[in-house]
Amino acid sequence: MEIEEIQQRLKQAEKLHITESHQVNETQLAMSNYSGVIEYHAEELVLTVKAGTPIADIEQLLAQQGQALTFDVKNNDFTTIGAAYAIGSPELRDAVLGVKIIDGQGRILNFGGQVMKNVAGYDVARLLVGSRGKLAVICEISFKVLPVDYCQKHDIDTISNIPNDSAAVVKIEQGLKAIFDPKGIFV
Repeated sequence: MEIEEIQQRLKQAEKLHITESHQVNETQLAMSNYSGVIEYHAEELVLTVKAGTPIADIEQLLAQQGQALTFDVKNNDFTTIGAAYAIGSPELRDAVLGVKIIDGQGRILNFGGQVMKNVAGYDVARLLVGSRGKLAVICEISFKVLPVDYCQKHDIDTISNIPNDSAAVVKIEQGLKAIFDPKGIFV
């Protein structure tokens, strides 16, 4: 699957549910069909992948270079990096450098990049972590990675799901939904 196909599905959709499943109907979008590594700069500790890329594949690639994700994704209910991003955690949020998304109007938007420091206003790439696919389709994600020895030494091995049901979070989500999904495509 190509990003243009995802974009076309969004432009034609009235309601759309993002799923990891390969078997879908007309109201579902299977992001597991959009997978693979886009760029990996081991010497710069930066990895860019498509959202449907299995976490096991990412971990295997990083292990070949003696590197690891800076957040733990083991023993959870998701198998792709996009699902981990959608569910979110503070550790994952801190690792995100940039994203490519498709909004509710079918526009492809880029936020952040592949640099460790990005001071260009609101950090939408990190803001969308934990949005559960309600604001946009996350297509590509850039992460910082670290050497395995560093991760083990600093005990980076926990992921926590923060409940997103407080009144403030709901209000912020509604405001963002009006901007990113004005047609109400994402359920």
